[in-house]
Amino acid sequence: MVRCLVVDDDELGRELIASYLEGIADCEMAENGLKAVEMFRDAFEGGNPYDLIILDIVMPEMDGHTAAKEIRMIEKEWGVPINNGVNIVVLSSLNTPSDVIQAYVSARSAAHLVKPVQPDKLLAILGKLGMRGQQ
Repeated sequence: MVRCLVVDDDELGRELIASYLEGIADCEMAENGLKAVEMFRDAFEGGNPYDLIILDIVMPEMDGHTAAKEIRMIEKEWGVPINNGVNIVVLSSLNTPSDVIQAYVSARSAAHLVKPVQPDKLLAILGKLGMRGQQ
């Protein structure tokens, strides 16, 4: 089972994503980037890291770009090779080329999803990441 952290300030959005991943991923949830970084660090240091983070970009307290940078810094501190870090899928209601590029660059993300999340697109991304068979 994939260990997943769903980060979105919209509670319904978090619940929907978790429901789409039922049977594929064990999802935990955070309502902002600050909480996500704290949960990521605790899981990593506890020896039970996340396999996947689905991360909204626009959130209060700490946005997704900043949270992703913090997560990558934690991995760097622990000596995780740059191409071996947690898979981050960025969520955004914006779909302009510059927004997509910024999401990939700042988060070194594996993929980008536009809100509202469509289950088939989310599952296709998991397939490309090799996470559909980890049930």
